[in-house]
Amino acid sequence: MNFFKRALLSIKRRKGKSIILFLIVFILGNLMAGAIAIEQGTKGVEKTIKNQLGATATVGYDDEKLEEAINSGVEFTMEEPSVEVYQKIGELPQVKISDYSINDFAQTIKIKNVNVPDGSYMRGDGSSNYFDLRGASRVDTLDEQLKKITISDGRTFSEEEIKKGSAVGLISDQVAKENNLHVGDKMVLDRVVEDYSSVSDDIKKESKDYPIEIIGVYKVNEVGKKSEKQNDEQQMNNTIDLYDRLNVIYLPNNYIEKTNVEMLEFSYDTFPGMYMDEEGKQLEKDEVMKDFSYKNIMATYILNDPKDVEDFKLLGDQILKENKLDYSKIVASSDQFDSVAGPIQGMSKIAKVVLIVSIIVSIFIISLVTILFLRDRKHELGIYLALGEKREKIIGQIVIEVLIVSLVAMTLSVFSGNYLAKGFSDSLIRTQQTVDDGMMMDSVISMGGMLNEENVTEEDVIEAYEIHLTPSYIAIFYLVGLIVILLSTIVPLIYIMRLNPKTIMM
Repeated sequence: MNFFKRALLSIKRRKGKSIILFLIVFILGNLMAGAIAIEQGTKGVEKTIKNQLGATATVGYDDEKLEEAINSGVEFTMEEPSVEVYQKIGELPQVKISDYSINDFAQTIKIKNVNVPDGSYMRGDGSSNYFDLRGASRVDTLDEQLKKITISDGRTFSEEEIKKGSAVGLISDQVAKENNLHVGDKMVLDRVVEDYSSVSDDIKKESKDYPIEIIGVYKVNEVGKKSEKQNDEQQMNNTIDLYDRLNVIYLPNNYIEKTNVEMLEFSYDTFPGMYMDEEGKQLEKDEVMKDFSYKNIMATYILNDPKDVEDFKLLGDQILKENKLDYSKIVASSDQFDSVAGPIQGMSKIAKVVLIVSIIVSIFIISLVTILFLRDRKHELGIYLALGEKREKIIGQIVIEVLIVSLVAMTLSVFSGNYLAKGFSDSLIRTQQTVDDGMMMDSVISMGGMLNEENVTEEDVIEAYEIHLTPSYIAIFYLVGLIVILLSTIVPLIYIMRLNPKTIMM
């Protein structure tokens, strides 16, 4: 009789011991299957959410280094990257679209901004109007490329207008309606400066006029995700996003940079009292123009693929380091996942620990049980050896016996472990969600503002978490299970190899 048939007959004749081995493998298999199912589920969530956030990146502050410097009392200077550095980062091979925008802010009296009708959000103090000025470095503005806005009338900028910094701009359809402006009209933006050096409640205001030709009117597209599960805070954030976008005036970068300098000069000439040193001495104009000038630049990099994020961050950080920008780093839209994935990441860590422990325990227990069973079969094995059976075939018989029983138990564990993982995950997520309640973080903040408009919350992450019987889950479980079973037979095989038929039969 060959060793394979002997193995089948042995399982059939020793039903009690086969059932014990089956139950041990089944219980331990459930632990391994559950841990693998949870691990697969958490990886699926990360992939889904990061794809949802997209492959967008920019340059932001390195908060950890800043905190270390502040706590250690080290003097440091926070320098913003130059346009050349932003452009160099934009030339990396992972970048699909690169854009930088010089941003500014305009306070006006004559041009009215639009506000929420119910008064739940208002820009400014009510006596003035406030607009965001967003610079363009491309003929096709990035917001139009990202479908945030759509040109509903007129056109965008020409190459020449961007290069020269011409006084041409785009306004929203609602701002145009509020001020009865149309494409081709000249909008006089009366930019206001206020005298903050005055101790009087009646703050003095002066303005400088900037005529701007309206070349295009845009419509703001959908803001944020529409969901019935949105709470009041999320709905309010979406409302603020909408009205912030409606009150943006798009202008060429060079125009904003030029007028920024002019407004600083106008402010100094009009209200020099605002520019005094600590001893109350008037600062020189040249000194003010040098020290108070700034460029609020927002760089945006759209990458070819979400998989390129880590490589881009590595190369981008290297460029920042080479330019001695020690307190800057590349931040990506996908970084937001790490800030809201607390419950999922905590569960992933637990699953890894459970998997490692269950593998070690399984090897130990199955090895021990197999040796104990073999000790009871010592005379049987001794007779095989005395009859001239090769040790390799006896080893093959034992391995087949263990494998057949284990494979049946593992097959059942695939389904029951998956089911248990679902129940365990739900319970653990609810527990961790309660602990982390109130720690939700909004969009990634960079030097120039919001990096991405998409808000991802813990609820989104949890909603995306699913455990399924996927081919990869089944393949990994069987691979791990078979390795455990084979490792568990090493010690019993050593026991068989050391058997001496003469000693056994005496």
